[in-house]
Amino acid sequence: MEPTTNSTESSENNDLIVRLASATADERQQLLRQQVLRRVAEVLDVPAMDEESSFLDNGLTSLSALQLSKQLMDDTGIEVPLVAIVEHPTATLLGKFLAETYEADAS
Repeated sequence: MEPTTNSTESSENNDLIVRLASATADERQQLLRQQVLRRVAEVLDVPAMDEESSFLDNGLTSLSALQLSKQLMDDTGIEVPLVAIVEHPTATLLGKFLAETYEADAS
């Protein structure tokens, strides 16, 4: 069953990358913020996160930050340095950072 999960996740990642490429700047920031929320909830094993909730206040550790960084890079194709997670510790801030990075990389 695991190959199916990996295949499904890979398909979702490709879909997100395609959606990011065709989105407006505002839509892209929203897509990235939603992906951050989804991944943070998975990594921290919480049912949901508020967009303004601090990752650190919800139990983010160095190991979970590393997992989050890798998952977001796999999902989006955008490099997510660990320092970015610490410096942008909410879904809103990290989503904005990712959108700005995406724009800079596309230029």
